[in-house]
Amino acid sequence: MAARAGTRARSVRQGDLLTSLRLWLQEEYLAGYCRALRQNPLYRRCYWIDALGGEPERGKQATSSSEAETESEPSPSARQSSRGRRSTQVQRQHPWLQSLSALHARLLAEGRSFALYGLLLTGSVSGRSTSRPSPSSSSTPTTALTIPREGGLVTATWPEAATAILQVLDQAPAVFALNPLAPALFRYEDLEPLAQRAAPTELCLLIMHRQLESRLRAARRLEQQATALLNLLRSDRWRALAPRDEVAPLSPETLAELLDLLLSQIQRHFPLTQRIALPRASGPAHIEAAPYTLLFATRRQDSLLAMNDAVCSYWRRLEEQSQADLLGSVWFQARREERLATAREQLYQRTLQTGRALRSRRWPDLRQQLISSTFGQFTQAEHDAIIQRLLREGLVRCEWRRPRPTPPSAEAEVSEPVPGPDDVLTWPGPR
Repeated sequence: MAARAGTRARSVRQGDLLTSLRLWLQEEYLAGYCRALRQNPLYRRCYWIDALGGEPERGKQATSSSEAETESEPSPSARQSSRGRRSTQVQRQHPWLQSLSALHARLLAEGRSFALYGLLLTGSVSGRSTSRPSPSSSSTPTTALTIPREGGLVTATWPEAATAILQVLDQAPAVFALNPLAPALFRYEDLEPLAQRAAPTELCLLIMHRQLESRLRAARRLEQQATALLNLLRSDRWRALAPRDEVAPLSPETLAELLDLLLSQIQRHFPLTQRIALPRASGPAHIEAAPYTLLFATRRQDSLLAMNDAVCSYWRRLEEQSQADLLGSVWFQARREERLATAREQLYQRTLQTGRALRSRRWPDLRQQLISSTFGQFTQAEHDAIIQRLLREGLVRCEWRRPRPTPPSAEAEVSEPVPGPDDVLTWPGPR
């Protein structure tokens, strides 16, 4: 009984984290990414492909239909077609798609028509994860799958549904939230079609540390598991990393090396990659990294910026919430602001030194390099504020592609614009 209770407790905690992870990715990353896509008239829709697994919390499943309608129903200005309404109704069938439906409505209400559809993969119809479509077979399980083009549930795993889903997506941008370790270990071939997509493709691969340990230990004992792990990682370096102790957890260094093995394969096709630690509140005024890692990969700079801002706000908000109800909350707030001011000053110095050393001529390129090295610590707006400060102080000059606006009066001020991809920076030497 105690063992079952412990298992249920772990399952609840895992369900809580998966729920919060989905909401965070959708509300803070996906929303920003869709708004960036919307600037290009070529993109009129985006898909969220969810194969993270898990089960929603029972309390959140019990959302009343009236509450769901209030959250998910588009405003009158957003009701542009019956097609959009049908999509909202399909997405409302499952709690994990309701937030997508609400985001879809907000995007429509903001201006130019842009559709956001969600496909939630609920696992194999048989409940087993052993059956896989054979690459050499012309008749595969995917032929029997019906993929709802406007979003909904798909009763299959990612390996079973990949071919059919990619056919429905065609050239639409898509974010793939996958768990490559469960319920069955992915093959490299399960991720390879994503690398071959010409359309905007974003990868959010959730790695649960305990699952990775379990796969690694099984690979030491079972040749079939060893072959599967070798297929996914495309390297046998994991053999030297497998723990000999059946009880001791993986060391942080071993875990990082294993994650880098997988990330190195992805990076061949997605040059912008990040290992993202996921925070959780472990007590009053205490935030720690949960035993999960999100591997993020993209080819697009705007997607990297959106994820950077999402990670930054996630950690800061969680820290603030953990301190909000404490007696010394004002003191904690002052300390946070002091640390942030010091960190911004350090970023200012790093930006100046890096720009001079590299003689960077394009701010977006320099900003991307800085964000990659300090990922999730500063927002894009904070980086832009620093280049504006450097311009005001004359420590960098800019050849603008178009004349700067003239203030209407001598007293008026025009805020410093942010250099774009066509504006050329010049870095004078130290004074």
